[in-house]
Amino acid sequence: MSEGHPPQVNRRELPSRTHAQIIPGRSDPGAALNAVCGSQTFASPAPLTAEGWGGIKIGMPEAAAMRRFGLKESNRPSGNESCHEDVVPGYPQLIVMIDEGRIARFSLYERGPLQTDRGFGIGARENDIRKAYGPTLKVEPHAYDDQPAHYLTFWTKPGRKGVRYETDTKGRVNAVHVGGAAIQYIEGCD
Repeated sequence: MSEGHPPQVNRRELPSRTHAQIIPGRSDPGAALNAVCGSQTFASPAPLTAEGWGGIKIGMPEAAAMRRFGLKESNRPSGNESCHEDVVPGYPQLIVMIDEGRIARFSLYERGPLQTDRGFGIGARENDIRKAYGPTLKVEPHAYDDQPAHYLTFWTKPGRKGVRYETDTKGRVNAVHVGGAAIQYIEGCD
């Protein structure tokens, strides 16, 4: 290479898309969400928090989330027209509960890249969660599983916004819910 000239670039080695080509809801939804959220890397999705997930906030109108992030309706049970569930394209393990037309909670039921802001996801150990949250963590027996399965609930705004982990009889997280009071719902929208 001669001095003062830029290095030669083999175009076949360049990525097929640039960050500017990512359009929320139309291309790679996970990357689009991270781009909208200001993430430094596209490899790590935003953490789940009591406030929401990335740019999708608890209390946000469903229509706005559908337009901006490409949410897709996945489950609208008959008999309960005010509550249903959506999914985020690219993150099939993330369930978005809609209640009265607004984002009410996010739920995880399967392993994947998503975790809470404290670094816990499906498979995390109950003891680690208890240590991380300390005495403010509310521990209750699980409604369906035998002891020692629990609900572990931490409120950032008591009764209004928080995170809930469900653990199984082996002390492992098998569900995570973040958001509003709906994190306490036991059977989906009920």
